[in-house]
Amino acid sequence: MKEAARPFPLILLAATAALVVAFYFQTRLMDLDRHNAIAQDLLHLKQLDTQLNENTLKAVSLQLVHYDSIVSTVSQMKQISNRLHDPDTGLYGLVSSGVDGDLNTFRSLMLTKFDLVETVKSSASIVRNTLNYIPLELNRITAERHEPEVIAMHRMLSALYAQNLLPTEQTYDAFLNAIAGLQRADLGPEDRSAIDKVLVHARANLQSQEEIASAMTQFLKLPTLETLDSIYNAYASYSLERIRAANQYRTALLLLTLMLFAGLAVALIQVQRAHSAANRQSRQFRDAAESIAEGFAFFDSDNRLEFWNSTFLRLHAKLGDTLRRGITFADFHKACVDADIYRDFVFGKGRDHDTMVQALGHPYVVKSADGTWMLASDSRMSDGGTACVRVDISANKHAEEELRKLSRAVDQSPASVMITDTEGVITYVNPKFCELTGYTTDEIIGQKPNILSTGKMEPAEYKALWNTLAAGDEWHGEFLNKRKDGSTFWEYASISPVKNDAGVTTHFLAVKEDITERKETMTQLVEAKEQAEQANRAKTQFLANMSHELRTPLNAIIGFSEMIKSQLFGPVGNDNYIEYSNNILSSGQHLLNVINDILDVSRIEAGTMNIREDTVQIMELCDECIGMVREEAEDKDLILRETVQDDLPDLLCDAIRMRQLILNLLTNAVKFTPQGGKIDLLAHLEDDGTFTLVVRDTGVGIPADKINVICEPFEQVSDIYTRSHEGSGLGLFLAGSFAKMHGGTLDIQSKVDVGTTVTVRLPAARIASRPLSAE
Repeated sequence: MKEAARPFPLILLAATAALVVAFYFQTRLMDLDRHNAIAQDLLHLKQLDTQLNENTLKAVSLQLVHYDSIVSTVSQMKQISNRLHDPDTGLYGLVSSGVDGDLNTFRSLMLTKFDLVETVKSSASIVRNTLNYIPLELNRITAERHEPEVIAMHRMLSALYAQNLLPTEQTYDAFLNAIAGLQRADLGPEDRSAIDKVLVHARANLQSQEEIASAMTQFLKLPTLETLDSIYNAYASYSLERIRAANQYRTALLLLTLMLFAGLAVALIQVQRAHSAANRQSRQFRDAAESIAEGFAFFDSDNRLEFWNSTFLRLHAKLGDTLRRGITFADFHKACVDADIYRDFVFGKGRDHDTMVQALGHPYVVKSADGTWMLASDSRMSDGGTACVRVDISANKHAEEELRKLSRAVDQSPASVMITDTEGVITYVNPKFCELTGYTTDEIIGQKPNILSTGKMEPAEYKALWNTLAAGDEWHGEFLNKRKDGSTFWEYASISPVKNDAGVTTHFLAVKEDITERKETMTQLVEAKEQAEQANRAKTQFLANMSHELRTPLNAIIGFSEMIKSQLFGPVGNDNYIEYSNNILSSGQHLLNVINDILDVSRIEAGTMNIREDTVQIMELCDECIGMVREEAEDKDLILRETVQDDLPDLLCDAIRMRQLILNLLTNAVKFTPQGGKIDLLAHLEDDGTFTLVVRDTGVGIPADKINVICEPFEQVSDIYTRSHEGSGLGLFLAGSFAKMHGGTLDIQSKVDVGTTVTVRLPAARIASRPLSAE
């Protein structure tokens, strides 16, 4: 019975030790998740508050085109504040009433800050809108004008810019003086009305600046960051106290464990001979110390080194013979420092230790000159000795650094990065992805990539993509995707499978580059090439036309002038000279008309031609134009008819350009209508008030594929070598341009060998007056 009872104390001691160890590790994990969540929320809240300050300053300086980032930041700050106020999982009610008060104070300050941010956003929008509107409106009012009043307008605009760029009392007074000068300016009613609208926007700009300045003054005075720092410091102190208590509790547990081992030794001594028990205990202790991966050493109650294992020896190999039995703890520490084994010390936050001797009982980290990192712990034993534990954490430190560099590289990458699981569900996106697509991380995580799809990619392409990835290969290609706001963009993507150590695909990694600008550049290059080729063809056609059009009348002018000069037919009184003089006159007029048409085309293409509106009697204008082509029509035996509505009202138009339009159409009709043909000029009002002018002939007609071409400058149905009629090819282009300048259209209907009908329509707004109906 006595022999059977002997194992019982051992079993009891072993069970107690197991419970102590289990309870020891359980206390280390106590409240760890809640602590981490609170600490992260406080740090994130400080970051978001700083980010809100930065984005608000950007809004004040008009650097933000939209305020999505501000809205997102405000939303996140509200969410985090609500979590911190949750008494079950947050900080509220956890530390002290003072911290709870600070949390309430911060929430109040935060809501005040949000209100001020809204004021800044709305005022900044007004400032931006006025700065966009006022210059455009002044340019419209002062176009091609140089009178003193225009200078006053521009002086006001300059003062406004100065006040917006660098607001001072001088710029403010200059702006008010400019406004006053503009109000005193002698302006017509129309200009005065327009300038009054501009001044309304200018004063709105000034008022918005004052509102922004006032809001920002209050904004910058709000001590949100200071309040957060106070909360964080209080919580950090609370956490450190908890950690200190836990450390003390763990030390007590360790001492209890050692006491249990001592009790075990006593129990063994009681059942076995003292010498055998001591030897067995020593062998077990050494074997246990050698079997663990950590370095372990023991200093006795006199602080002299008594024992160390092989791992401890390896970590302190540079000490050489200095690591020997009997060396004191202080000498051991000094030797480690001199040998650069303990070069850098990292003690726990809130500690005032500067040496490992002072850090007894508290874990710390040391780094050697060769880059080895060790987690160290030196604890006093119950007999006054010291147990030293050294854990090589170099691999962990290097892994952390590599992971940190990799994470920073991905986050700061200029390329868009997305990771999905094997089902295509998005698990990670980097900031560039959010910047490019407009989605936040919370909005995109958990979605599938087809949230970006425009539906314009063929199903076969998606199938090829997934087949490539399923085969374990990398896929490259382009996507036309859409952002959150619906706008589209092009991406070049490289998608590759991510495999584990067993070679099984666990995720897919997509690295994408925004190639929208490159695509647009290629499109612009193609368009520019086409425009250059078209301009080259127009230049060639122009040179050919002008070579003929300018050379023919010049030859006549030069030839007939030489005959008159040499009096080839006798004295100047000869009738032939009169005929030649007429030919010179007609050739010169023709040359002048060609040059005038070219100048008109140049002004139209440069955008410098303006119309001068006047009230024009369209019936008289039509009669005048008919009279100017009648002689040429009668020479070809053409029937020229005019049908103009009797009560046709006057038009608001440029009389010169309208006459040129009608005359160009009639001249073309006479030129291309063969002997004995008919030409009709019609003018009337439609039921909707539209003015319609029609020139119809029975001429040679225009092929269907040439109708659009002949409306371009210098274009004709026949080229210079095959045509039978003179002309520069500018008539229809000028007629169409004059119609567009009056807000109208020009339409051509033609059939070869049947005839051509040209219809000009001007909007009802061009009608100056309407005749009164007869009673």
